[in-house]
Amino acid sequence: MNDICREELRKYQEKYHAEHSTGDLAPTVCALFGVPEPADNGGEALAPVLERATELFGAAARCERLLIHCPDAVGDIHYRKHPELLARVEKLAALKMLSTTIFPSVTPGCFCTIFSGASPEVHGFKKWEQKIVTVETIFDILPNAGKSVAIVAKDSSMARIFRNRKIDYYTVRSDDIARRITSRLIEEDEYDVIVSYTWQFDHFGHHNGPDSPESLEALKFCVETFEEFVAATERHWKKYNRAVIWAPDHGNHQVDEKTGSHGKDIPEDMLVNHFYRLAAGVR
Repeated sequence: MNDICREELRKYQEKYHAEHSTGDLAPTVCALFGVPEPADNGGEALAPVLERATELFGAAARCERLLIHCPDAVGDIHYRKHPELLARVEKLAALKMLSTTIFPSVTPGCFCTIFSGASPEVHGFKKWEQKIVTVETIFDILPNAGKSVAIVAKDSSMARIFRNRKIDYYTVRSDDIARRITSRLIEEDEYDVIVSYTWQFDHFGHHNGPDSPESLEALKFCVETFEEFVAATERHWKKYNRAVIWAPDHGNHQVDEKTGSHGKDIPEDMLVNHFYRLAAGVR
């Protein structure tokens, strides 16, 4: 474990009284697959997730298929404001991990931390920029372990910053296309790990405010997308030990009557929920 990263991630956990960090996702995924964690990881594999995996898969078995859905900007604030919507996610993925993200709470750095476990002091994303991630990530570890990996995303930070890895990139024009392609890839079953990104809630949060009708529709889209992905994994990955994760990068906040933003060291931006669903394969 990288002590610099661990200290930086823990600082925000202590500030916001959260047991977990978004940097915990990378070591958790690696533990589920039985592969080494990224070199600069400062996160901690989530004990409740691993305990559930042992219960379902057995002590020696591993996860065989993984779908990670990344809805941009869906924070804990939205879980509390719209419980009727996010309860649908929690119903499917009951392991809820209230987590702090990193500062500045902007998309490229947040996703870098999620998939590497590294903090800004080490991975270098100290402002919004779309540079290529150079620290080791699960997109390096998993292919090196023989796993096939795909990222499906509208042209965005998520589609760009993890380039130059031995994975497949499906960069598309819209969230609707990303959703359709992800469902198709689950059905075709050619990948061990699929990461699928949803952009529109962040977009409407910036341009219309996070509580606008447009943003609420985008949040519904995120939830419906997750439900579709879970249903697809239940149909087409039934024989595999599998996991589906809801993993947003940060939250957002209202700026004025018409706009919203994120990037501040405030609870609305810094607190998110990651949800984990695990299921055992039926051979």
